[in-house]
Amino acid sequence: MSLQYDIYDVFTGHQWAGNALAVVHGADALDDHAMQAIAAEFNLSETVFITEPKGREADWGLRIFTPTSELPFAGHPTVGATVALTLKSDAREGDVRRFVLEETVGDITADGRRNGPRHGSARFFVPRLPEQIGDLPEFDGIAAALGLKPGDLMDTSVQGGIWSAGVPFAIVPLRNAGALQSIALDPVAFADVFGGERPVGVYCVVKSSETEHTTDWRTRMFAPHLGIMEDPATGGAAAALSGLIAEQAGLGDGEHSVSLYQGVEMGRPSHIRLRLRIEASRLTELMIGGDAVKVAEGTLLLDQ
Repeated sequence: MSLQYDIYDVFTGHQWAGNALAVVHGADALDDHAMQAIAAEFNLSETVFITEPKGREADWGLRIFTPTSELPFAGHPTVGATVALTLKSDAREGDVRRFVLEETVGDITADGRRNGPRHGSARFFVPRLPEQIGDLPEFDGIAAALGLKPGDLMDTSVQGGIWSAGVPFAIVPLRNAGALQSIALDPVAFADVFGGERPVGVYCVVKSSETEHTTDWRTRMFAPHLGIMEDPATGGAAAALSGLIAEQAGLGDGEHSVSLYQGVEMGRPSHIRLRLRIEASRLTELMIGGDAVKVAEGTLLLDQ
């Protein structure tokens, strides 16, 4: 048996940047074990398998795997799969195609736009709004896990916490870009502080400038328990951060555009676009968007 696959760089308009993603088409015959083995073979932060949907409302089903486990939701596979489906459709340059994608977390409505023969963009509404599910550990533990120093945490009303829009992340706000760049992960301390029965990834964030009212952020994400020492672009973490921003950053009611820049320290810069709607001081709607470019294609050869 053989299956076609594509490799996309996601949350970027340029190849060799952003977050690489394997997109496996026509994956209905694969069981969970086979999907996990293929994701481990690609050894990218995530691999997405496109299948026929189980429900009647969706156009396609998506299964998302890291090298070690399945995720109920992730942003860069959703954007990458939407662009892949758009480029395989009859869409001409500038055309938009809408898909309902069935993920484990729920159905997602996504719009894909063809920007060129190998380029596209996508945006989608998250099916589950983020919520805070815990507080951050004490600073001494965070400092040991990330190699931080006293004074590296952000000294504002943005306090951080553990947030989830399907996948949990400990959001750690830092004082400045220097603190973000200086992070030196200690895997043993990291497992002690952020592991346990319910391990979480860590999303370190900092305002992209010292302008008080900027809505742009620089970020880094670490999730060794998922086989990801560092990720160049993390849509699930961006979704989690939006809940914290809506609650703690003083944006006020209305619609707000937020840009997140990640992967700079890895040499794979990425740009995640968020659109938040806040009503009565509560986040009521969240859209995530970004670009993607196809960089490779091939055939998986599978034993019967």
